[in-house]
Amino acid sequence: MDNKAALRQLLQWKRKQVDPSTLGWPPRTGRGRRSPGLSQAQVGQLLYVSERTYAQLERGEMPAPTAEFLDRVSNVLQLKERERIALYVYSVGHEPPHPQDPLAGTNVHPAWKVAVEAITGQPCYVNDVAWNVLACNEDFLRMFPRPHGAPPALPEKNLMRYMLLREDVREHQMVNWASQWAIPLTAQLRTAVAAHPENADLQQLDQEVDADPVVRPIYRARHVAYVHPNGDTRKMRYHAYGGPDEEAYLDQCCDQHAPSRVGDVTMCTAMPLGSPGARFTMLVFNPDLPQNGATAGAHFDE
Repeated sequence: MDNKAALRQLLQWKRKQVDPSTLGWPPRTGRGRRSPGLSQAQVGQLLYVSERTYAQLERGEMPAPTAEFLDRVSNVLQLKERERIALYVYSVGHEPPHPQDPLAGTNVHPAWKVAVEAITGQPCYVNDVAWNVLACNEDFLRMFPRPHGAPPALPEKNLMRYMLLREDVREHQMVNWASQWAIPLTAQLRTAVAAHPENADLQQLDQEVDADPVVRPIYRARHVAYVHPNGDTRKMRYHAYGGPDEEAYLDQCCDQHAPSRVGDVTMCTAMPLGSPGARFTMLVFNPDLPQNGATAGAHFDE
């Protein structure tokens, strides 16, 4: 099936599902068989275009339908998000630039929490479009600094706020924070704020980061655009790392925190398809090995 046929099938099917009487047209009466749902003429009226114009789209013959027009069609025919994506792909060859639902990316299906919490051996988590943690496993909780004897816990619900604004994170956990972490994180935040101006959490983060004297110069430097960290590798401390020969290589970043291990963390990131903008991230940690008698924690910011 080519794109034109798939587009025609999708739109005809959706037209049949909309009852005209719910939109103000009187119920159909009289003899003769009538097709269920909206006619092309009725859809044209609802779109404030001619029947011919809408029919041109349905046949796949509209040269360059705009995003605004496609979204109006999506609203009139009551398309679900996955059907709206198909409408874009069949008619213009790519997915829509933004999800239709302003709340998209702020939550995920409850099954994600069950799935993530069941994963062992690699830290992983799911965050929403504003970096609020929606689900995580025990290995992820063990990565964070904590006092001696304290149980693993999430120190901050919002990961972006945690990574950019916490002084102990900048000085201890995120090794080479200014060069390896802050630049891509601030660029990533700026991109998200621009893409989701309606998201209150992102707007609040934007204000807090811009007001922080340490992060503000980096945030305002306008580094290259950055969307997601998939495949990135950065240096960090993993607290209570459970790898081989753990005790031999643990050290302390400071008197307040339990022993930790320095290494490289690589971020493997994917998107829950039902929640555009949310992210599932698995962190693959490779610990450093001491060289020439140096301790595992001998790393300094550039």
